[in-house]
Amino acid sequence: MKITKDIRLYVLGAGKVGMSIVQAFAQQGFKVTAIDVSEDNIKTGLDKIENNLNKLTDKGKFEKNQKEEILGRIRQSTNFEDLSDADVVIEAVFEDIDLKKKLFTQMDNCVISKEALLLTNTSSLSISAVASATKRPESVAGMHFFNPVPVMKLVEIVRGVETSDKTVEKARELAMLLNKSTIVSKDSPGFIVNRLLNALFIEACRIVEEGVGTPRDIDTGLKLGLGHPNGPFELVDNLDAIPLILHVCEHMSDELGSRFKPPVWIKNYEKAGRVGKSSKKGIYEY
Repeated sequence: MKITKDIRLYVLGAGKVGMSIVQAFAQQGFKVTAIDVSEDNIKTGLDKIENNLNKLTDKGKFEKNQKEEILGRIRQSTNFEDLSDADVVIEAVFEDIDLKKKLFTQMDNCVISKEALLLTNTSSLSISAVASATKRPESVAGMHFFNPVPVMKLVEIVRGVETSDKTVEKARELAMLLNKSTIVSKDSPGFIVNRLLNALFIEACRIVEEGVGTPRDIDTGLKLGLGHPNGPFELVDNLDAIPLILHVCEHMSDELGSRFKPPVWIKNYEKAGRVGKSSKKGIYEY
């Protein structure tokens, strides 16, 4: 199978990240089908994509007819059997290993082509474990996108124990057609980027816990002292990522040691419903 923009491409999971992946591919000229068990999830996701494209059109990034062409490339389905003709499936559901393995077993049974790529957009979970749920682990790899996907330039390709060189190369070709740069990581919790980010975030939380500095001090220090575009607390608030990053850090602490264990105060923020900017309360109040 040759990787071109004419491949039969499916994104499994119509949540925030999944639909962001759909938008990125459609903007680059791919026809892409969003699959989810919920029609409401897909409708909500499509509405968000249209709103995003309207804003870009208002800013002169697209003409109105280009926006309509992009939306016209997006298809939708709630039928898992539609995956049968897939060349590439990108799974983008919540970071739950049991759910991902279940979906990859179903995917393996549905997708007919043995050359098809079965890719998971996980930020921390074992690619080898996900691949073990299939009869073709050599065709499974991680394809970790960064949010918002249409804007962020990096895709992290993750190689499981059984992932073939051919699968890695095809995943990289796919990312290049999406106008992304790639890095390749071995199968380790958090891979490269999130291992660095989460270590930074947890250390920032410890600095607050110890009274060494406030969240605002830390964010300002990272921006003006190290040249980061955002501090760690601003970043997680902007992405509504407090629940996700804590979930991932708990997993990483189990695998890599207590240095990734979140302090109690930040876990209490999540319990209080402070998830980030969309809730008006995260690390900061809005």
